[in-house]
Amino acid sequence: MSGNNHYSTATEPGADARKAFAAARKYFLRGNLSDAQRWAEAVLDLAPSYISGRRLLADILIQRGMHQAARAQLRQALQLSSEQPDKRLPVKLHFATSYFREGDLASALQTLRSTEFAALAKIKTSTLGQLGYLHTLCESHETALEIYEAVLLREPNSAENLFNCAAANRAMGNLERAEALYDRAIQLNPQDWEAYKNRSELRRQSTDRNHVRQLEAQLMDDNKPDFAAIQLNFALAKELEDLGDYSRSFSVLQSGSEVRRKHIEYDVARDLDTMSAISGNFAADFLSAPEVPHDRGKNIIFILGMPRTGSTLLDRILCAAPGVVSAGEPDTFARLLLQVAAESGNAQDENVILSAGETIDINRVGVAYEKQMHARAQLLGGQRIIDKNPMNFLYLGWIARALPAAKIIHLQRDPMDTCYAIYKTLFKSAYPFSYRQKELARYYCGYRELMAHWCQVVPDRIIELDYEQLVSDLPAAGRRIFRQCALSWDDAIQDTYYGRGQGTATASAAQVRQPVYRSSLEKWKHYRAELQPMVDVLDAAGLFEPA
Repeated sequence: MSGNNHYSTATEPGADARKAFAAARKYFLRGNLSDAQRWAEAVLDLAPSYISGRRLLADILIQRGMHQAARAQLRQALQLSSEQPDKRLPVKLHFATSYFREGDLASALQTLRSTEFAALAKIKTSTLGQLGYLHTLCESHETALEIYEAVLLREPNSAENLFNCAAANRAMGNLERAEALYDRAIQLNPQDWEAYKNRSELRRQSTDRNHVRQLEAQLMDDNKPDFAAIQLNFALAKELEDLGDYSRSFSVLQSGSEVRRKHIEYDVARDLDTMSAISGNFAADFLSAPEVPHDRGKNIIFILGMPRTGSTLLDRILCAAPGVVSAGEPDTFARLLLQVAAESGNAQDENVILSAGETIDINRVGVAYEKQMHARAQLLGGQRIIDKNPMNFLYLGWIARALPAAKIIHLQRDPMDTCYAIYKTLFKSAYPFSYRQKELARYYCGYRELMAHWCQVVPDRIIELDYEQLVSDLPAAGRRIFRQCALSWDDAIQDTYYGRGQGTATASAAQVRQPVYRSSLEKWKHYRAELQPMVDVLDAAGLFEPA
């Protein structure tokens, strides 16, 4: 949702207020938030009942991280629009946006579930589209699909609506419909580059049914923007791999990765230094002083490790147990830890969590995190909830201290399979280390070193699981993990987990809609020569095992 560019007007402001509003909006769009706030406050001094002015000020305050102040403005806007549903609903969406930006997805979702949004047929199309987008951000994929299908019925020839509806169907596992919708979106807008990439991932391409020629034709245009080259190359690489044309697949994958890396400012050494600093600071007695109730976090399960190691698969298997739901991959714990650390330490410090040290009120972090997760579980109709953000491995020690009863599953996979799976995946914004082989391998080595440290510091808290065990013998691995998580295993789970209606928007959205398979094991060996830079780094660290 973009609340930054569209504002409704409740009353006509005077000329001075309109000029101040224009100035505030200009500064806001330029990123000058202090001047934007000053002019927006001037707008409300001149026209206190101007709903657009209050929404603009709320947007500025959200951007500055002042969420409670933003919602105070939005409450007043709601009062002013009490008799105007068309103006009231966008304000409610602003409320949800504020909660989402703050990281409180439970409150955001609760706002979106307001009875005012129940009658979809009565909601303006533009508002409905924003509602669907926010549901998607809150991992409410089933509702998002219902909304986007309703929008598409109203405007069936909109390429944007087709794309959004295709993405929602993909998240819910309706893969054939998703492909048909992506086909129509591309037909209407041949420059919808992301649609090409998303479509290629929906199924295994075959010799008699693929998009290779179309993708190659698009790539022939030397004047296409870099974003197009990235999406098209990753799409073509995936399809060529499906067809067994491994040499060409890797060539175009590398081309796409190089273009993507060109647009990222990143230094892997900084991440490695951070991981080393974590190991150096977090000893066995670090943060041991605060008294934390032994049962805090008892209904929470973490799945962490590196991305592309099967976390979505494990998440769906665990969610097949009664009362277990998934929060997806929220940044909730890291955000709360950072917030509390910034209040007790120097907020400007690059590693504020470490610099705050034992002054962090870890009990407060645990209380806030548990409250948000329990609220989400309740909204989703469950009692236990999974947080499968893989990057929580960075905070594992703090998680163990703050949530003594939480289950922590470390899911890992063969190093080369892991690194290649990451390398061939185009992430929207996360994992900047993933587009150069040596950077990726070095980051992986840092991750393994940090996990080895956690296993020394809190060995009794970590449940280890190998992806290879999961896909090779699901009943045995399932029984063990369910027992360690205090869940009841049923052999029927292995035949039903992939057909459940729960949505997912991760890179594994299509794969997890089918039973476990072993074809992803050792896939990197098709590229043994091409992946030599990666092999060299892992081998030097003792993490490469020759076949």
